Amino acid sequence: MPEKILIIQTAFLGDLILSTSFFHAVKMEHKESEIHVLVNLGTESVLDQNPDITKVWCLDKKRIKKNPFFFLKFVKKLRSERFDKVYSPHFSYRSSLISFFTKAPIRIGYKESGFSFLHTKVIQRPKQGPHEVEKLFSLLFEPYDFPTGRERQPYLYPGTEEESSFALKKSKLIKNDSGYILIAPSSLWETKRLPEEKFVSVITQILRKRNETVILIGSKADIEIQNHIFRLMKTEPLELKERERLLSLVGQTSLKELMVWIQNATAILSNDSSPIHFASAFNTPTVMIYGATIPAFGYGSLSDKHRIMEVNGLNCRPCGIHGGRVCPEGHFRCMLDQNPVRIFEALEEVIKT
Repeated sequence: MPEKILIIQTAFLGDLILSTSFFHAVKMEHKESEIHVLVNLGTESVLDQNPDITKVWCLDKKRIKKNPFFFLKFVKKLRSERFDKVYSPHFSYRSSLISFFTKAPIRIGYKESGFSFLHTKVIQRPKQGPHEVEKLFSLLFEPYDFPTGRERQPYLYPGTEEESSFALKKSKLIKNDSGYILIAPSSLWETKRLPEEKFVSVITQILRKRNETVILIGSKADIEIQNHIFRLMKTEPLELKERERLLSLVGQTSLKELMVWIQNATAILSNDSSPIHFASAFNTPTVMIYGATIPAFGYGSLSDKHRIMEVNGLNCRPCGIHGGRVCPEGHFRCMLDQNPVRIFEALEEVIKT
């Protein structure tokens, strides 16, 4: 019987994407094993066609909160799999409980996780310093054995259906052969968002000084941000042929379709959010904008060509691991002091280098 391993990662989408390098490392270390992965419902499509994974389990957090009996039924089903080992890179109380209830003889997690005493082995997870992938690798390797190079980057596998959809849509939308630059103006947390006015300034510089098409990306929840940007763009001094090179795919792509658009982009400009990690999987040149959070948290780009844009010298940064809804100091200088000219220059740097 092959060894059965469960990896619990029910965090945000970006965390799951970064964890694919860990899934790959586990598979390489346990080549004959079955690798099962537990994720948050709604994020599972990014694991489609991943050869390192035997089975994906989806946890419906909303249903569990409404009905605790569903949680018990779910963990009972997991226990019936008779896992030999569980890795828990997610450090919530719920994840530790799930790991414990599997009754796997080996359960490895972080010392800082909720109910960490339920693990059979704990590894210290520093809040700042190492990149997130190094923190993940610490559950499996000693530091001197951490994978390097390509094996640090995420593993995503868009399918032929998404590639065909991309080719068809691209041929209809983009009228020149100069490539395109993606702009991801949103984030789940408001204090991680560069104001739309500053994105407009950067977009205007791209359209006036470069030849690429500019494409906004995001989910359906980001439609209002898209609309605000388009409203502001109307007052910018641009020629019609320049305006025609600003497009939007906000709310129009699945996660797997978004993979292909990011894979083929000339570059991407994004807040500290999941598009950065999509780009890392395909080594797409990246410019990252940091506000409430800091690169030292370990969620920066793993693309070879990248630049970090942040306002230094603010003793209020970081104001939280995820950011927040409003600036706790009331001034929001971490974003309002960002320089759009410098952001544009950073974009040109990652494209040229």
